Amino acid sequence: MYLYLFIIQILKTCNIYFRKHLLDTLEAHEYLFINTFLIACFVVFLCIYKILYEKFSFKKLLGKVKKLSILQICFLIIIAIVTMSSSFFFINIDKKHNTPLINRLLSKVLSTILLVLIGVFFFKEKYNLKQFIGIFLTIIGIYLTMNKN
Repeated sequence: MYLYLFIIQILKTCNIYFRKHLLDTLEAHEYLFINTFLIACFVVFLCIYKILYEKFSFKKLLGKVKKLSILQICFLIIIAIVTMSSSFFFINIDKKHNTPLINRLLSKVLSTILLVLIGVFFFKEKYNLKQFIGIFLTIIGIYLTMNKN
């Protein structure tokens, strides 16, 4: 299982460099359109596979969708909007600002800080000193990596 996680992480890490290479030829919106089209094709193939071999039922799925609350539907829409807008944002900053490495490191640190803050203030999670020191050292490491002097 860890081998699969490792391979997937390597491929996900390489994605930003693959994208950077593609953006030498394509505009950001063109890349996003082609990428989204290919993902839609793969989802259709997955659905066909599920229907043929795993007895997937759209009727059952529709029944589950009908049970969603208005708030859950709003969350689905928000997740889709955030996914699309963040993809477009990262495509543009990777193409025009910094390097993909710096942009990814910065986004990971910011998401870690926000995750901790949301956990502490909204969900009343408790962190120990060792975890806070780890977060602090991570932030220092990112700062040293990004420093251009």
